Amino acid sequence: SSCRGELVQTKLNVKAVDQSGTTIMDKPVSTLKSGFMELWLPRNSTINLTISGQNRSATDVITTSDGSDTCITTMQLQ
Repeated sequence: SSCRGELVQTKLNVKAVDQSGTTIMDKPVSTLKSGFMELWLPRNSTINLTISGQNRSATDVITTSDGSDTCITTMQLQ
């Protein structure tokens, strides 16, 4: 694939909180050589996902049910 993210091998903080307020993840994650990161989140959940780094952040609501997108490319650090 020719798709590349802008932040190659960059450490970013990822925080994922489910609808009940339980923190699923709150840790640094490094992007891959492609500039993307891989996250494994629980199935059948609605998750508030915040990615932060380089004095910027992005927040979105992610769903993990059947038919949900498995590749999210719309979150941009701002």
